[in-house]
Amino acid sequence: MKLEIKESEEELYKMLSEQKTASGKERVQALYLLKSKQVKSIAELVKILARKRITLQRWLRLYREGGISNLLLERKSTGRPPIITKEVREKLEKELEQPEGFKSYEEIRRHLEAVEGIEVSYKVVHDTVHYQMKAKLKVPRPVGIKHDAEAEEEFKKKLPQTLETIKKHFIAASEHSRKIRYWCGDESRLGLKTEVGRLITLTGIKPLGLMQWRRENFYLYGLVEPLSGEFLIWEFSHLNTDCFNIYLEKFADSYPDDIHIIQLDNGAFHLSQYLKVPANIILLFQPAHTPQVNPIERLWQEIKKNLSWECFDNLDELRAVIRQRLDQLTTSIVASITGYGFILDALFVSGFS
Repeated sequence: MKLEIKESEEELYKMLSEQKTASGKERVQALYLLKSKQVKSIAELVKILARKRITLQRWLRLYREGGISNLLLERKSTGRPPIITKEVREKLEKELEQPEGFKSYEEIRRHLEAVEGIEVSYKVVHDTVHYQMKAKLKVPRPVGIKHDAEAEEEFKKKLPQTLETIKKHFIAASEHSRKIRYWCGDESRLGLKTEVGRLITLTGIKPLGLMQWRRENFYLYGLVEPLSGEFLIWEFSHLNTDCFNIYLEKFADSYPDDIHIIQLDNGAFHLSQYLKVPANIILLFQPAHTPQVNPIERLWQEIKKNLSWECFDNLDELRAVIRQRLDQLTTSIVASITGYGFILDALFVSGFS
């Protein structure tokens, strides 16, 4: 081959280790093989590098025209423009930023066709969205259809002011020396009906999950203090005012020296006229249909974690598993799970921490 390679074998060998891309390494390797006379023709280079002849000829032409710097110069691809343009992709990113999301990649494909007038294959949509945009299917957090996002944000924003008002108007001046603590409460049902979840199988294999529909269950009543991670959980047979009265009495007896502000949802038995609230407890109600502002929901998720597809013969078996998980919880674990930023900030601003 009529090609004068100016660099020495030693220089080319050193350049091999300096290349940061596979393409750059291959191009220098081609020159090194020719310079060291390990190959003498394009045909031999094709066999060693497993590259097409036309590609190797293009590399050598670049070297003839501008030397090693021209050979290693990174050039923009001259291939056809992407079907999903930059402008369309930016619009799609804004759509994917919305928490409602899309149900599937096929729905995104239909969206592009209907809204942007782009006919594109499922594979292109999947590769673009999943691999390039890093958007994938996730298990959503359920939100009620009556959820009021503005009320939720207002509750978070005004929580410091609310706590200040409670301290000023609802707690007697003589009691200000007592410790005031902030708790979040809720109830959760556990039963023998099998919890469902995702299963992994090979492509084309439909997963099967063994189910039982037995309706036996019990309830956990719980309170958690996001600031310290302390928690108190009791089991009850029913979800009603009578059980909640008993639970509040047990809680008040467990912490008799402190004043407790308890954040609750708007469950009917939380608002019942027959509810007897102990003297050292003040109830604070969060907006309706906003369980996401109550961090004890995350504690329930932790307790129920990995229960999907488990089938228990009776409630005692389920109780044993739940009791074991509760025994493994520490205040540091619970604080890390339930320490919502807006609550901790509000406690700090209002002087609770």
